[in-house]
Amino acid sequence: MTGFTFLRRTVVLVAAALTLSQSLKAQSLSQGASTFHILGLQANGLVYAWGHGNQGQLGNDDNDNSSTPVKVVKGEYSGTTYLGDDTDNKITEVAVAYYHSIALASDGTVYAFGYNANGRLGNNSTSSSDTPVKVVNGEYSGTSYLGDNSSNKIISVAAGRNHSVALAADGTVYTWGSSDYGQLGNNSTGTSSDESTPVKVLKGAYSGTTYLGDDSDNKITAVTAGYFHSASVATDGTVYAWGRNDEGELGNSSTTDSSTPVKVTGVGGSG
Repeated sequence: MTGFTFLRRTVVLVAAALTLSQSLKAQSLSQGASTFHILGLQANGLVYAWGHGNQGQLGNDDNDNSSTPVKVVKGEYSGTTYLGDDTDNKITEVAVAYYHSIALASDGTVYAFGYNANGRLGNNSTSSSDTPVKVVNGEYSGTSYLGDNSSNKIISVAAGRNHSVALAADGTVYTWGSSDYGQLGNNSTGTSSDESTPVKVLKGAYSGTTYLGDDSDNKITAVTAGYFHSASVATDGTVYAWGRNDEGELGNSSTTDSSTPVKVTGVGGSG
């Protein structure tokens, strides 16, 4: 199969002018497959959240549920009051996980809020936060924070149940959080292998040199995250997946988990 169109995440993502209320129109929505809260992103860069807030995943400086949209406050974001309120550095993408949320700014930096067991907020901590914290660089080649290298910004984010994923402009992929089923793709599994800062996904079955996406002629162009697994698509249309596979979610004609990327069979490229 060629020309395979890969969904950027296995969550509900609606891009259009969807009316959330008479006064709020969303550019996009993000809801995880098994979550109880939603994020709405306005064209002006502001982020709204509603639903379950017991772990701070609504990002509004409390742990209460909300049946109406609330504005996510700025936290460590450099705006004035709310996340995305700097017109020169709007929020461009949001992702929702089980108990945490992620937002990507136009300058490439990444913000997370909510439950932080397993280090899923990526700020070198396991303390939960009800306001956005900035994801640190970890194995990313920036100065201090993930995406802060203007020559290699983060261009997309995704969130699984207890892990997070980010795609850099050069095609390489970074993950953090739990690796209990190998969903970080760095050849580690088990609760002792949690990562509270971003790690670089290894190449596995990808034809690069060391890391997934490191072939400049066949970059990774999109990433997604499932409950306990992750996936990506390369320029040539091939799809790679890693993590839990007990129900065949890696698509490689197997039910064996993999802690490095395997090639999904029968789609894109040479399959």
